[in-house]
Amino acid sequence: SFSTGACASISPMSPVASTSQKVVVDYMKGKDFEQTMRELQTLFQQYKQIEQGLQQNRIRLGNKLPEIKRALDTVKLLKEKSASGDELDMDYELTDSVFAKAKVKDAQSVYLWLGANVMLEYSLDDAENLLQTNHENCARNLATNKSDLAFVKDNVTITEVSIARVYNWDVKRRKAAKEAENK
Repeated sequence: SFSTGACASISPMSPVASTSQKVVVDYMKGKDFEQTMRELQTLFQQYKQIEQGLQQNRIRLGNKLPEIKRALDTVKLLKEKSASGDELDMDYELTDSVFAKAKVKDAQSVYLWLGANVMLEYSLDDAENLLQTNHENCARNLATNKSDLAFVKDNVTITEVSIARVYNWDVKRRKAAKEAENK
């Protein structure tokens, strides 16, 4: 989880920690404006990259979850029909959008795609256990992804506000220096 260390949030000493201009002044004491802006911009870009990766992962997990659920339901149905001795008429997917019809009676095993062009045969009980575990893991990863994404989005906002406050501080500082120079 990003919120527990892989991606640190803005320091409590950041200019965004308070709405007080004094906080920004204190934060910028002894710091170079250009260097601080570069650091904040770099941090902003890092958060945006992390956010994009998390969004892509959320989409992938969101697509995977119903596939696992569908496979799990099919295995449960096969177990139920096998136990009762009933024949099952079903359509099964050969490839994307290509299906075939089959009559299944007394199924003892199923073949599951594991990825990377690998398919293995599992007993119905083992397949159900594997798919149940995968479904739970996928749902948990999706929930973790959601909280990580919220954390990163919050830090993107904090960084944007920090950039604006440091920039405004610099504008005020230059304006005050120009006014002092004109006196």
